Amino acid sequence: MKPENILENSKPTAVQFDLLTGQIEPCSVHDPRHVSHLAEMFFDQAAVERAIADGDPLVYEIRHTHFVTRNSDMALGVSTIFPGAIGGEYYMTKGHVHERDDQPEIYYCVRGNGLLLMDDLTGDFEAADFKAGTIVHIPPQYAHRVVNTGADLLVFVSAFHLAAGHNYAPVKEKGFAFRVCAVEGGPSLVKNPGRAV
Repeated sequence: MKPENILENSKPTAVQFDLLTGQIEPCSVHDPRHVSHLAEMFFDQAAVERAIADGDPLVYEIRHTHFVTRNSDMALGVSTIFPGAIGGEYYMTKGHVHERDDQPEIYYCVRGNGLLLMDDLTGDFEAADFKAGTIVHIPPQYAHRVVNTGADLLVFVSAFHLAAGHNYAPVKEKGFAFRVCAVEGGPSLVKNPGRAV
């Protein structure tokens, strides 16, 4: 991604962030994602089709502000995941790995409750509790996805280099080792039958 809003100089800059809504100003990118944008990520495809036919609800929104100067390319991301489920599987982000395999990312949850899934797609999987006040360093080469298991919005902030890039294809192809489903009224990790490793 090559941002267009390159700063004229390298002086400090700031944004205004609303912890309750996930709004940031100024905002370089606003990307709403509906069920149809995540169709392949959910296990129950019949439930996906019903949800799309019934209005294609909004699952989450991403907002980015780019801090691009002549010699740096940091970005601040804010994601807001709505409460809900498709076929018993909680609303989640698409999940991605970075195009550059030397790039980490920092996630900071400011509102809500959920799980942060991290998977190197070769057998090492972790699900970290993700609630207001939790900060997680996601190492390079780990796919990552956030799942909202609560009844309220889940809002989290991310910090990353734009040069890291986003690659959704490996997650779409292999899936995470576990899905997060509502079992007897609460979240439970359910083994992904499509994953050999």
